[in-house]
Amino acid sequence: MTEQIDASTILARDCSPIPIANREDDDWLRKLVLAAKPPDMLLRLGHQADELDEEPVASFDAATGTWWAGRYIGEVQFEGRILRLEPRFGMPALMKWLSAIWGVRLVDSKGRYEQQRIWLWLVIAHLWAGRLLVAAKHGLPFRRVETVHFGAALRGRLLPRETALMRAVRDDRLASVTRTRVVDPVIGRILLGAFERLRAALGSRGEKNYWLPERGRTIVEDLQAALGPRVGITTVENHIVRYSPITENYRPAIELSLSILARRPRMASSAGEGKAFGVLLDMAEIWELYVAKLLQVGLPGLRVVHTGRAIEHIRSLLIADGDELGSLRPDVLILDHEGRCRAIADAKYKTTRAHALNRTGVVTDDLYQLTAYLAGFGDPASRLDGFLIYPGDPEGQVVRRLAPKNPWRVASTPSRQLWFVSVNCGDEADGEKPGESEQMMNSLVRAAILGGQ
Repeated sequence: MTEQIDASTILARDCSPIPIANREDDDWLRKLVLAAKPPDMLLRLGHQADELDEEPVASFDAATGTWWAGRYIGEVQFEGRILRLEPRFGMPALMKWLSAIWGVRLVDSKGRYEQQRIWLWLVIAHLWAGRLLVAAKHGLPFRRVETVHFGAALRGRLLPRETALMRAVRDDRLASVTRTRVVDPVIGRILLGAFERLRAALGSRGEKNYWLPERGRTIVEDLQAALGPRVGITTVENHIVRYSPITENYRPAIELSLSILARRPRMASSAGEGKAFGVLLDMAEIWELYVAKLLQVGLPGLRVVHTGRAIEHIRSLLIADGDELGSLRPDVLILDHEGRCRAIADAKYKTTRAHALNRTGVVTDDLYQLTAYLAGFGDPASRLDGFLIYPGDPEGQVVRRLAPKNPWRVASTPSRQLWFVSVNCGDEADGEKPGESEQMMNSLVRAAILGGQ
């Protein structure tokens, strides 16, 4: 349900109508859409694909005279006003998805999600805490540092050349070197800088760092003890991070920390006229990562490969004389124990309600895309199934018309089948385990694969 908080803030939910109170709101939204650049505001959760499927923060449907929010959640500030976009399936569902993606339970039992102006940063803080806990599973970001000693006693490993040179000038001391573990100062300072930024954005709220689990607080305290309590960086410039096998696990946490530092909360008065700024999360990315995780957990015995955010090239649609056209990068490839592609899944965070401009409720480009995947993968002589997986909507065409007729066959290639899948996102949103609808999705995929053997 949408509502207006005050005259300066418009509140809506992703992929839903935006409430417009007057002509002033309409004019402001038109200018905002032109000024806002979502890629500059996004906090990415995974690797960024080569081609960004950019979508505006809002769009106007001239046929119905309705403003619609895009697929992002977050806040965009422009000319002293705010467009706040919240998840349409609610905070419990969003936190469940993020918990599954990162393998860390992200909850807030005290109900602080509803506090205005901090909800988005609370989500980001949970994300950051989750990455920190995963990174620090085997310890702090240590690196080895060599220290050279000169003295009468040997400390560590002898340095023969340096010792010989000193003896040549009648210096009887020994040169030796020791290797000690120290916290990587660059990684540590970036993490502490992000921590301070989040703490400043969220405030104390009567409980110090309530958003950080106890283990996370211990990690932060250990970093502060090693580097100093106030050494966190405040800018992302001129900080080169060099990862070692020991610190490689910290890469996701560092990438998010740098993004937090680059997109720090600012007051509207700090922006120049005509400039839109803010922080956004891409719900399409979150949905894709969540669906991939559901399939990985729910299809034992099969290899589920998430390729949608892969940087490397996967396959091409057309080839000729060593040349290739049409890069294919499905969200998920499902392989059997012999490495053969048995199914392809694409997560679509879209509504499928029919309207005047799209009577089928499904974007035709999505059908073309999955059909191209079915043509480009698998054994031509064997069956290959493709799945378009949408968030559940009882009024959507997937539920009402498309899914009941599964499977749909590619007209010229009966061995290629397309399945429409709807997942009820509110199903047991507060639980840790997949809900009934999510289990049914996995059962459908498995049954289709086994049926094609």
